[in-house]
Amino acid sequence: MTTENHVIVVGIGPAGMCTAIGLAKQGIKVTVIDRAKDVLRSPRAMVYLQSTCKALDELGLLDDCKKVAIVGAEYNLRFPLTGNIGSLEFARVADLTPYAYNLHFGQDILAEIAIRHFLALPNTELCWEHQLNGFSQDETGVAVQVTTPDGEKTLSCTYLIGCDGVHSGVRKAMDVEFDGFTWPDVFMATNVRYDFDKHGYAPSTMIADGDNWSVVAKIDDNNLWRIAYGEIADATEEERLARVPERLKGILPDPDQTYEVVRASSYVVQQRSATSYREGRVLLAGDAAHTTNPIGGMGFTSGVQDAALLVNCLGGVIGGRYQDDALDWYAYERRRVFLEIANPTAIEFKRRTQEKDHDTRMEDEANFFKMKADPEATRGALMSIFSLSGRPYQPDWRTAILSQDKLGNSPRQGAHGGVNIAGVSR
Repeated sequence: MTTENHVIVVGIGPAGMCTAIGLAKQGIKVTVIDRAKDVLRSPRAMVYLQSTCKALDELGLLDDCKKVAIVGAEYNLRFPLTGNIGSLEFARVADLTPYAYNLHFGQDILAEIAIRHFLALPNTELCWEHQLNGFSQDETGVAVQVTTPDGEKTLSCTYLIGCDGVHSGVRKAMDVEFDGFTWPDVFMATNVRYDFDKHGYAPSTMIADGDNWSVVAKIDDNNLWRIAYGEIADATEEERLARVPERLKGILPDPDQTYEVVRASSYVVQQRSATSYREGRVLLAGDAAHTTNPIGGMGFTSGVQDAALLVNCLGGVIGGRYQDDALDWYAYERRRVFLEIANPTAIEFKRRTQEKDHDTRMEDEANFFKMKADPEATRGALMSIFSLSGRPYQPDWRTAILSQDKLGNSPRQGAHGGVNIAGVSR
C-alpha cells in the first residue's frame, strides 16, 4: 500500500500533538488531521502534573509552557467538616526530581504552542476539517478515508494513530470494545474570575464535601480560575447554566465578593478502556484509548504518558532499533497502567472528594494528616505520579515481565494500585 514512512495522527489534543512532535523529531513524516476548524476553547484539563512537565521538557515544549503558565508549588485538600486544610508542598521532593511543581494554563494554549513547534519541523502537515470515516490496512500500510472541505479523500500512511477523544472514530473503526461505565452524575466546568488568592487558596485545591464538592484550579494571573462541581444529570444544559450562580454561592469562600463567569459547560464522565490499543498498524492513545473522571488529572496525565511511550516504541520500530513487538509492548503496558493505576486512582479521588458519609469523611481526613506527618510517606505520595509513566520497552518483555505480571507482580503505586497523592490508605 505504501513504502514511505509516514504517520497520520488523528486529533490535536495533548496526546496527539505530543506524539506527532516526538515522531517528527526523529525525522519521520507526520500528518495531523482534526475534524475541527480551529483549536477548541471550551474548558478542559489545565493542570500539568510533574510527570507531564517532564514529558513536555523531553519534547522541547517546557520552556514555552512556563512562559504562559502559573507555577503551582503545592496541592491543597480542604475539609469543610472541620475547617482544616491539608497541604502537600512539591518542594519536599526537589532533591528527587527537577519537576517539583505543577503548571497551570489552558489546554488550548498548549495546542497553540505544540502546533507551532510541530510545524517548524520538516515533513510535517496539519489538516483542519478532516473527518475520519474509516480505514483499511494491509501488511505495508493504512488507507485512511476522510471527508475534507474539498470532498472525500483517501490518505495513505505507514501507521495510523487515533488520539481523537472519547468518541474516537479510529477506535470505532477498529471495532474494539470500550469497556467500563458511565457515572450517573454530571460535571460542570466553569471558568470564573474571582480572587481566590485573597482567601489563601492554593493553585491546585480540592474541596471534600459531599454536597458542595469542587475542584478549584488557577488558570492565570488575572484571577481566572477553573471551578468544577457536580450537577443534576437529568437537567438540560440551559437549566444547569441557569443554576451556576446558585451553585457558586455554596462553593465560593465569600459569595458576596465580585465574580464573573467567563465560560461554563457540563459533560458526562466515564471510566472506560478500549479492549485493545493496537490493531496491526493502527494504535490508540489518550482519551481514544481510555477515559476517566477528571478529578486528580489521571486521564490527561495518562494521555501524555501514552504519547511518550508511543514515540519511543513506534519511532524505534520505524527507525529499525526495535522489532514490531515493541508496539505490542506499548499496547500492553499503557493499558496496564490505566487499569491498575490511573483508573482506580481517579475513582478514589472522586469518592474522596464527593464522600457524603460523616464518619468516612473524618477517616479520610485523618488518613491525609497521618500521611503528611510521615516525611517519607509524603515524599512517596508526591513522587507516585511518576508511576503513570509505566515501564520502558525491553525486547524480552514477554518472558522477563509478562510472566511476572501474570503472577500479580506488576508495579502498583499507592492504595488500590493507584497514585497516593491524596493520602489514601483505606
